[in-house]
Amino acid sequence: MNPMDRGFEGLEKVLEVIESLDPEVRPNKMSHVGRRRWLNYSRQTLRKRIHESYIGETFTFMLVRSHPPEIMVDFASRTTEEGVFCSLSLYLRPFSFLREPGQADKRAAYLVSFVRAMASRLPLTFGVGHSFTDLRLGTDPTVKDLSAPRPIYETFWLNVYGSATVQAIGRERLLSTPSTLMEELPHGAVLWLTRPTPADFDSEEARLAQARALVHLRPELSLDTTLATLRQRSLEFAPVPLEFDPDVADILRREADFRGVLGGKRSFVERFNRYHPPPVSEWLLASQAPAPDVDDIQAAIDTYEGLYAEQLVALFHTEVPEVMKGILEALPHLDWHLWNANWGRRLSHEQRETLVPALGAFLGRYLVEGLGGRWVPRKKLEEAAVIIGDRAWLPFLRARHALQNQEAPLDYSCSQLFRTAQRLARAHSH
Repeated sequence: MNPMDRGFEGLEKVLEVIESLDPEVRPNKMSHVGRRRWLNYSRQTLRKRIHESYIGETFTFMLVRSHPPEIMVDFASRTTEEGVFCSLSLYLRPFSFLREPGQADKRAAYLVSFVRAMASRLPLTFGVGHSFTDLRLGTDPTVKDLSAPRPIYETFWLNVYGSATVQAIGRERLLSTPSTLMEELPHGAVLWLTRPTPADFDSEEARLAQARALVHLRPELSLDTTLATLRQRSLEFAPVPLEFDPDVADILRREADFRGVLGGKRSFVERFNRYHPPPVSEWLLASQAPAPDVDDIQAAIDTYEGLYAEQLVALFHTEVPEVMKGILEALPHLDWHLWNANWGRRLSHEQRETLVPALGAFLGRYLVEGLGGRWVPRKKLEEAAVIIGDRAWLPFLRARHALQNQEAPLDYSCSQLFRTAQRLARAHSH
């Protein structure tokens, strides 16, 4: 049923359940469609702005929590000639909140109580409670498309089957499913848990419980095959050692974190544990570096550091705020952004000719300020050098190489050149 068919009074049944959440996880802010501004939640405010919550025939609103843990409650409903749609989702992160020692049972109870309370007010037809990441690694189409047919594809930590599904399975068969909790809800639905909490969803015990329950409900399936599939999924959550090349490790760690489990973090780490960038080639012996050929050496240096390097700060201060702070850690953050955002592939010729001087000057400024280098300006930027010890480093040439194609920001990173120069400078001074 769609509670909005009865107007705001019908919606109040849903709001009562949300408001009954424990203060530790209760949302306190609200937003309407198309609005970026979050308002303090109250029923009165929602009632007053109810007209803002419609997109065509669909009513929708979102509640969030303004302090940890992050909670988002998303509600949507519509009634058309095709039928009734009504969905309520609660997202919680970080997942570690549910794993905190001594708190797991209590916090899992919040979620079970939430479902139980909703079932007392609305007839539930389908529901799951589980790790969102593990859900996305699975193959159950009902998780991504609520209109999909509802045979039993998978079992989860928390499962809710409405009366039609219960009837299709057979109530007696369903109630005998191996489970931690089996509870009949109002309106003919059934709620059941495979484990006491979702905290260990990827453990051997939890996978065995999920597999046994699924095979009980679908006896045509093999326990060994079902369990093997779940175990394979659990491998995605297992820690994998990071053995990245130290010159680019900061860049690769950030990419691994960005990808996460759903983005193939494990395979990425396994691949790049074997990766080593080409040796830095953008240097000369200091004795072989050409002398300055500019009319005003200081003016050229001022252009590099005051104009070109600041252009890079202006270009990237939003995406890479570290460039504003003048800290050496800015280099791997900048390298990662250039690589992750495909700057080497998407630049036009004109854009590349603007970014190369900016990136080269920014790198050169770090060589000067961080390693005590000395600029040797040249009319041709790729020949301009920074002398450190017995070597002359070519930051503008490095920048051109770093922007030549999609993978170049990693293969020719600023971080690698800086670290190489730092090592050699130390060796030279000793």
